Amino acid sequence: MKKLIYGIGVLIAISACNQTNTTQSKTTDTISTSKNSIKYTCPMHPEIVKDKPGVCEKCGMELVKK
Repeated sequence: MKKLIYGIGVLIAISACNQTNTTQSKTTDTISTSKNSIKYTCPMHPEIVKDKPGVCEKCGMELVKK
């Protein structure tokens, strides 16, 4: 019984590590197609979106590239 549980755990771990990362390719496509439309947003307030770097009006945190 212990071997069965161990085997299932190993299979779950392997399948979790075997997932492909598609975020990288999607981000690259977005950047290459829209270089002129870089937006900056607040990490804590995603509704704050600016065209230039700066600070959030609500909390004063530095805006990050979206």
